[in-house]
Formats: sequence, structure tokens, C-alpha cells
Amino acid sequence: MYFGYGAMMVCRQMVTILSAAIREDQTLSITNSDIGDFLGYGTIGAAVGKLVWGPLGDRIGGRATFLLGIALSAILLAAFGFSPNVGSFIVFSFLLYGAKSAGWPGMTKLVGEWYHPKNYGRVWSILSTSSRASVVLGTLLFGWLLSYMNWRWVGITAAVIALLIGALCYFVVKEKPSDPKFLEGDDGGGDDVEYAAEMDLALENKRTHPLNGLSLGEALLAFSRSFRCWLVVIMLMTLTVLMAVLDFIPMYLMQVYQLSAANATMASAAFPIGSLTGLIASIFLYDRFSKKGLRRVLSVMLALATSCVLTLKFLPGLGFDSQTNFFAALVMIFGIGFMISPSYYIPMSIFSIEFGGPFSATLVCLIDAFSFVASATFNFVGGRLSEGEGAWDAVMMVIIAVAVIATLSVWGFTNAEYRASRL
Repeated sequence: MYFGYGAMMVCRQMVTILSAAIREDQTLSITNSDIGDFLGYGTIGAAVGKLVWGPLGDRIGGRATFLLGIALSAILLAAFGFSPNVGSFIVFSFLLYGAKSAGWPGMTKLVGEWYHPKNYGRVWSILSTSSRASVVLGTLLFGWLLSYMNWRWVGITAAVIALLIGALCYFVVKEKPSDPKFLEGDDGGGDDVEYAAEMDLALENKRTHPLNGLSLGEALLAFSRSFRCWLVVIMLMTLTVLMAVLDFIPMYLMQVYQLSAANATMASAAFPIGSLTGLIASIFLYDRFSKKGLRRVLSVMLALATSCVLTLKFLPGLGFDSQTNFFAALVMIFGIGFMISPSYYIPMSIFSIEFGGPFSATLVCLIDAFSFVASATFNFVGGRLSEGEGAWDAVMMVIIAVAVIATLSVWGFTNAEYRASRL
């Protein structure tokens, strides 16, 4: 799963990795607005893909969903690499993002089958590092290749690698354990009696979930009536916009700090490196916190992320030399990625398995669909705001406003989860 999801993520991220080189391709006459458009339509494709893959994943299972996502992502990335104009970029970006949407619902079903609830935080932290590690390695590797190869062949190379990883996953990834009592021998809580009781209850909830036996329509009605579902939707919408900042970082660094396309692409790796580092920390820490502790820790991290965005906004006017400014900008970009990634990946994934039960793929996809609509809106707006002299100031103001809302929404959701655990 780790390598398979990483392959899908690289396929999706190639749209961003290649964006600066596409922008400089004189045969295409692409503008910042055009890039914002095909990123935006791609994100709409991701939202549409979630609405398809969620119910489909609950029906055909996690393995089939996962493998289809890898194969289609690779094929569509190759088609994107042969795109001759803005229109075809938009079409294949839309389809590519939609295909990649199979990854998370596929893994949600697989994690629910293979892991004990006491390990959900650790497992999702590990799997989420696949997303960030693949973006880091993909950005550095394929950004470096841009110095030696035409951008089209860089995209084709990434597609071939993804297909090879998909072939490996076909033989290794299994739908569920062969032993139906696979999880029962796992000690739920060690020496902590209260925690052990909570984990035993969570494991029992996997067998006798309240949504078992319901139709899809009945499950959707149950989701719509849940206040916590709406809170997690708002939280993910704002956090996804902050994660979408990565789409504009190469152009931001290239235009504000006068870097080449290849250097700007490689420097933008500071964001996914920060996200990866935050998730590595979560592997060792997340499951150790109570819900009350998570409320405090995640809220503080989002407040710090907002501070990093504010610093990045005002940094060019502080009077430092260009080298100092650039180094400080990379530190702030790293900090944003570090602070938001645990909240972005883990709480929603755990919530979807526990609350969604047999409809976990549908729930995780619905949450993601709302978030991708928010991200697409940001891509459209950000692409247009970034045109012209001093335009990046306007983009940064939008990001600051979103960061403040994200901080409040993270506190709101984690507080609701804490209160629900007390009932």
C-alpha cells in the first residue's frame, strides 16, 4: 500500500512538478492563469472521482479499488505528457486527478480489515508519509530530470515507474486476512485497563457497527445528520486549501526569488519535506495522546502554521538580503507543511473507519469531495491573483485568512470528538 499510494501521488503531483517547465515551453504559450485552470479542473476531477470511488470501493473492495487507481493514474499521466494544448491539459488533468482519488478509499477499506483500532493513528501516519515522501522524492528526482530531459519525457518516465509499482501491488496486496479472527488476539490496551476497554469496544464496533445492513441512502442520511461529520468536512476543506499551496510554490519561488524552473521546483520540496517530517513525528506520538490531548496539540500546530504564513507574507519587506530572505522562506514553507499534515491526514481517516464502518470508503470520499471543491476554488482564484506585479501579496492574504479558519475548525472538530468520547 505504501509504494502503491506513493506511485499514485507522484502521478498526480507531476502536474505541479511539470507546471514551471510547461509555463516556459514557448511552443505552448501557457500563462499562470492557464496553469491555475488545469490545476483547478484537475481538483474538480478529484472531487468527482471521490463521488465515484467511494460507493464503488464499498462494493468492490479495497484491493480492486486500489489497483485500478494505480493503473489508471499511470495511463492518464502518460496521456497528459502528450497533451498539445490547454484544452487537453485540462481534460487529462481532470481525469488523472479523478483516477488518483481511488487511493485513499481503497486504503481505508484495507486498513479497516487489517489493523486493530489501537494502531489506526500509527498506521495512517505511516501510510500518509507515503504521500509526502513520494512528493519529496518525485519533486527532487523529476525536478532534476527537467534539467536534462524535455518535460514530456519526464512525465512518461514517471508513468512507467508507476505501472511497475502497480504490478508489484497486484501480487502483494490482499483484500483481507484469511483468518476471520485475525484481530482478536491483539491486546487492545496493554496495562491501561480503561484504554483496553475502549479498544475492545472499538473492535466490537467493527463487528456490530450501527450502519451494518443499511442501504447507501440510509447511510448518507445518517452522515448528513451528524454534527461531527459536518465539522470534519469544514476542517478538511480549509486544510486542503493549505495543502494546495504546494501547487503554486514553484511559480511563487520562481517569480519572487528569480529562480529557474528546475531550481524552483526542487526548492519547493521544502513543503512536502515539512509534511513528511510532521507525519514521521505522528507515527511515534499520535496514538499516545488522548482525545483531549489531541485537541490541544493539533490546535497549537495550526496556530503555528498560521504564524509561518504571516511571516512568509511580510518577509520580502523586512529588509534582509536576498539569500537570507530565500532561506527564511524555505524554513517557513517547511514549517507550514510540518504543522498542517498531521491534522490533514489522520483524524479524518480514523473518523471515517470508526464512524463510517461498512460505508467507510463512501464517507472518506464525501469528506474529500467537499475539500477538493474548496481546493479547486483556490486554484482558480490563486492562478488569477498571481498575475502581475505584486500579485503574490493578494495570494498570501487569501492563504492567511484560510489558515485562521483552519485553526478554528481543527479545534472545533477535535473538541467534538473529545466530547463524544465522554458520553
